[in-house]
Amino acid sequence: MRPTASWLIVCLIGCALVGAGCQSLGIHDQDPQPDGPRMLGADAGKRPPITIPVELAFVRFDEHDAGLREELWTFVDEQSLDAELRRRLNANGLRIGIVTGHLPAHLADRIVPARAAAAGAATEALAEDPAIAQRLLRLLPDRRSEIVAAAELDELVLLEERDGAVQGGTFHDATGLFALRVRPAADGRVQLDLTPEVKHGPMERSWVGEEGMFRMEAGQRQHRREDLHVSLTLPLDAMLVVGCAGDRASTLGDALLRDHSGPKATMRLLAIRPLARAVDPMFGAAEAGGGDDEGAALEIR
Repeated sequence: MRPTASWLIVCLIGCALVGAGCQSLGIHDQDPQPDGPRMLGADAGKRPPITIPVELAFVRFDEHDAGLREELWTFVDEQSLDAELRRRLNANGLRIGIVTGHLPAHLADRIVPARAAAAGAATEALAEDPAIAQRLLRLLPDRRSEIVAAAELDELVLLEERDGAVQGGTFHDATGLFALRVRPAADGRVQLDLTPEVKHGPMERSWVGEEGMFRMEAGQRQHRREDLHVSLTLPLDAMLVVGCAGDRASTLGDALLRDHSGPKATMRLLAIRPLARAVDPMFGAAEAGGGDDEGAALEIR
C-alpha cells in the first residue's frame, strides 16, 4: 500500500520530537577547546587528556641557613604523617610535611617561585648557581613521573636504616630520584604519592607485566624504598615540602638533597604544589580520551 501524504507528515513530526528530546537531556558533545585547532583524521572527536597542573621547585641554600633549616619547619605540618613513618624518614635523613597556611613573607619569597623571581632569590653566596629551579607541569593522573634530584654519581655510598638495623651499600653510576604520582580526589583535592629511589648500574633489558601484557623495557636497576613511601592529600594552595634531616652523613636524604661538591656545602628543599582543583573522572562530566600516557622524567637540580 502506498503511504499517504498525511502519514508521511506524522512520521516527520515524530522524528523531530525525538531529536528535540535527546537534545534536552544533554546527550551531546561539547568541544572543550572551541577556539583551538581542530583535529583531523584518527584524532578527530577525541578529547584532550585530563591533566593536573603541578608546580615543582628546588630551593638551594647554605647548610647553616637557619631560616630554611629550622624556622620554616615550624610552619610545616609533619603530623600529617604517622609517627612510625616520620621516624623511618628521619632515620634515613628525610623530613616531609605540608604547608597549608600562609608563610611569613621572608620565607615565602624564597620558596614560592613567582615570589622568589620577583624578589631576586639568588644570593651572593650562591651567585654561580640559581637559588631556585622551577618547573610547571601538567601531569596525567596516576602516571609515574620521576623527579631527578642527584644524577650521574659515579659512586654512591649509602647507610640506610631498615627495621631498626643499619645497612650499608655502594651503588655505581647512580641517580637519586623521587617517583611521583598524582591523582584527583572526589572533593577537588589532589593526592600525591612520593617514593625515594636510586637507579644504578648499567642499562639492562627486562620484561615488564602491565595490564595483562608483557613489554620489553630498557633501564637501570632500581633500589626502591617502599617503606618510605608517602601518600598525602593536599587541598588547593597547600604545598608538600621535602627536606634533608640531620647533619652530614651517608643517608638517603643526603644523597638526594645535599650537595657536597663546590667550595661550600649546600642543601636543597623540594616543594610540590598543585595549582588547580582536581576533578575525579568518576565525578566529572566527561572522561578523558587519547593523549600520551607515558610518565615524565624531570631533572631539576
